[in-house]
Amino acid sequence: MDKIENFFVIEGLDGSGTTTQLNRLAEAAAGREPFLYSTFEPTDNPIGRIIRSVLTGDMPVPPDTLMRLFSADRSMHLYDPESGIASRTSRGEVVVSDRYLFSSVAYQALGNPFEEVIRMNRFPLPEKVFFIEVSPEECARRRSSRDIEEIFDNTETQRKIRDNYYRAFDTFSGCTIEIIDGTLPVEEITVQIWRSLPYPPIV
Repeated sequence: MDKIENFFVIEGLDGSGTTTQLNRLAEAAAGREPFLYSTFEPTDNPIGRIIRSVLTGDMPVPPDTLMRLFSADRSMHLYDPESGIASRTSRGEVVVSDRYLFSSVAYQALGNPFEEVIRMNRFPLPEKVFFIEVSPEECARRRSSRDIEEIFDNTETQRKIRDNYYRAFDTFSGCTIEIIDGTLPVEEITVQIWRSLPYPPIV
């Protein structure tokens, strides 16, 4: 499977801090070269907005439909001729995404055959994946302050998702996976991820 250089992905359970780290990296890279484009999945394009309605329970769909929606959203995310990941990295930009195909496998394999989810996610791999390892119980504690509950937020469900993540990492062996202790201070996690990006060290 192809790999996209200068494309990095942050993964983790809901509540592990992936979005926090994406925002911190974007802030640290502001004004530096090469330009860092921070992005996320589901995206904010029309398909991504439909997915978010499904995740919040506002638009129930069968598991195979949700799997296909994620695949379509990812295809646009990758291949949009102007703003897609492949276009940006080809122009010399660094892309960091909060979630990618590993999330699809981890979550969508709950309701679909694992091999079918893999087949739907034969997309290019990132240069490196950072998995922020936080226990399902700690993630549940962190999510308790949120106003919105999503369909995968049950703690037992998150345990299964965690197992599926590691199964996905074993399956997609063509890129580097770095497991990061998500109980470390947020600043230290940022530094660990930053070390792999093509920038000088954070002072």
